[in-house]
Amino acid sequence: MSQKNKYRLLPAWLLLSLFFTASWLMHEFYVSLTEIRYNSKTERFELSIRLFPDDLDRALLARSGIHTQLATELEHKQADSLLLGYILEDFTLEVNGKRVELEYLGKEPESDAIWCYLESAKVIKPESITVRNAILTEYFPDQVNIIQVYKGKWNKGLLLDRNQVSGTLLPED
Repeated sequence: MSQKNKYRLLPAWLLLSLFFTASWLMHEFYVSLTEIRYNSKTERFELSIRLFPDDLDRALLARSGIHTQLATELEHKQADSLLLGYILEDFTLEVNGKRVELEYLGKEPESDAIWCYLESAKVIKPESITVRNAILTEYFPDQVNIIQVYKGKWNKGLLLDRNQVSGTLLPED
């Protein structure tokens, strides 16, 4: 191959490489982040769950038949109640072997995500914490739910997915 022809192929090769690299970078991933903090003053767990609104919209549409359009100007008037029902059905918190009641405080959009806030009923001396998080695993086989639990100076994490939707942590102080 002549030197001239070699350089003629370079732009095509470069464009092809960029195309495959861009395709790989645009590959969808499904992940949520849940932070659970024990507030020793109020004796309650404070929960923050970060989710992608488009994934939630797809899940809520599949369950309710309603296009919620979360975190947009067109958000459906029932979006919060549908979201609450979905979260409480697929997310549970057990402390010392007993399920803890969770109260939905609201949601807050953040660039390409939504933070959902919840608070537990009073919990005295949490010794074991079991988290069940099956959010979005029914709709996205690759969904990963990262859980980070904080109690005082102690913190531990769980990595949950479709095959393992719950885990137990034993906090130490």
